[in-house]
Amino acid sequence: MSENDFVPGHLFVLHGRIENFAYDAVIVPTDSVFTVEPHWRPVAGDVDRARPAGWPAPPFGRAATGESVWFISVADAQLLTADELVRRLRETLRQIDSADIAKPAGRALRRVALPVLGIGAGGLGARRGAILRELLAALREEAATLGLDILLVTPDAAVFSAAQHARRNLAAGGTRHWELDDREMAEARRLGGLAAQGHLALFLGAGVSMAAGLPSWGDLIKNLGERVEGGLPKDFDGLDALDQAEFLATRLGGAQELNKAVIEIIGRSDKIALAHALLAGMACGHAVTTNYDNLYERAVEATGRARPSVLPWESVEEGRPWLLKLHGDIDRTLSIVLTRRDFVLFDAKSRPAGSLLQALLLTKHVLIIGASLSDGNVIRLAMEVDEYLQKSEARSIRGTFVDTSGVEARQELWRDQFRWFVCEGKKRENRVRRMEMFLDAVAAYAATDAPWLLDERFDGLLDDRDRGVVELARELAEKADDASGLLDPLKHALSSLGARRNYG
Repeated sequence: MSENDFVPGHLFVLHGRIENFAYDAVIVPTDSVFTVEPHWRPVAGDVDRARPAGWPAPPFGRAATGESVWFISVADAQLLTADELVRRLRETLRQIDSADIAKPAGRALRRVALPVLGIGAGGLGARRGAILRELLAALREEAATLGLDILLVTPDAAVFSAAQHARRNLAAGGTRHWELDDREMAEARRLGGLAAQGHLALFLGAGVSMAAGLPSWGDLIKNLGERVEGGLPKDFDGLDALDQAEFLATRLGGAQELNKAVIEIIGRSDKIALAHALLAGMACGHAVTTNYDNLYERAVEATGRARPSVLPWESVEEGRPWLLKLHGDIDRTLSIVLTRRDFVLFDAKSRPAGSLLQALLLTKHVLIIGASLSDGNVIRLAMEVDEYLQKSEARSIRGTFVDTSGVEARQELWRDQFRWFVCEGKKRENRVRRMEMFLDAVAAYAATDAPWLLDERFDGLLDDRDRGVVELARELAEKADDASGLLDPLKHALSSLGARRNYG
């Protein structure tokens, strides 16, 4: 790669579990005697043979098995300083950068995944706010310098929220955490604010799941065609996509057999896409998808929140998010919508589902990700909403379309109904990465809850003007313990901000 081709890497902060992601290298915490906790074994590989040669000198290194796993000691005989932890982390990342690790096809940069180091068994948990701030600064700098995309992953809601707070503060102070221009950052803040207020809904198209290795519509049709005995007619490609699916259904033994083949091809991906996790981190209560897979549900569940109710097969429950699957679900073979017949009969069979999408377009701001707006049913539903609103004075922009297609003409078709965020880049992989960076910024501004605020372990994130107020709030929480039930709402509010929790 020439100097002119160099692309700075980006630091992504994700709420979930490392084993759910596809990455090219992973950093696993251990100690000076090479103790690897059991919960790291799904990503650490064969721990019994992985101990780097000469361990613990140096106290970081690649697995002896040759796998793309790097170990770093976060606990020596003496407690590490933050400076030493960060030094080891920087050296580890530079080792990874210089290692012979190929970039997978379809991805702009190599990815390195790691947890928030040192705040667990590393013994620095009492100073997690300060440690987190130092780690974020170092990771952002190394990502940009080395050209690595770094995934900082935590399942802990308080740590995730605190990290996003720290990034917002750094951005407000002039530090560039996102390679986005001022207009794009303003849009990310606006959408994040809508999510924080509960006013943002999601629409996920096939492009989101393609990043997890699932096929596009065209690839799905091609794979199905390969199952037809005797091959396809020469003029098959001249058929419309829906008619191609209808033709395949007749050749494969009917709609049910076609749907079984679809589920086999899609399979059950082991990894979620980065976009799934970023969208899950926005904690939106309502989502709609034309995808059959269960990757978004898994991404939400990995944050510790309830897995979404999948409509129309499960009931909506109070306090639980829901996901409407317009075109069927991988766990329900008969529900798959794919052929011309399926689309023609969609309204007759699934009118309430379409009405629910229309209700979101009328009452929420809908963030559209990974879609092309070429789906006939979705177009019809959106245009019916637009026609309805033209009769009133309430016509307004009803959503934001994040476009990775590279076809700018589509923006002109929908300019009166959707805001448009065009992800620039010559190759699709570059446009997808641009989308991921944008969603990372949206997620940072959506995470405005603060379950860490009154937790003493995060004091390192507070500035002087706020620290005194926080200390008063903690004193109030202690006094409220002896108060009557009348003050239960106050106790609950203080507890939700981290007051008087058991930090053992």
